[in-house]
Amino acid sequence: MLSIFKKIRPMRVVLIALAIISLILKAKTGTPVTYTGWLMISTIVVPVMAPLLTMVLMLDSMIATIWLSQTSGEEKNRYKLILACNISMIIIMLVIWIPFFMAILT
Repeated sequence: MLSIFKKIRPMRVVLIALAIISLILKAKTGTPVTYTGWLMISTIVVPVMAPLLTMVLMLDSMIATIWLSQTSGEEKNRYKLILACNISMIIIMLVIWIPFFMAILT
């Protein structure tokens, strides 16, 4: 596990960790918005950050794809790992967050 963190480097580890934290702190659908206290984080801050994190993961996937096409050997495997981590996290984020935002729109 530690070798995976070394391969994808610290900034990507932090990005994926922030995405996981946004999944953990997600408020249940139908929770009323709270403008004060710690509940403000799960009802205001996290729903705002989730789409931004998803877009940054998509951007990082695009950059990893570009670098993947220009490298070979061990670096190519590294970018394949980065791409797999990013795409799996994007899919998880979309599956978890889309029902939340659909409930807000209806």
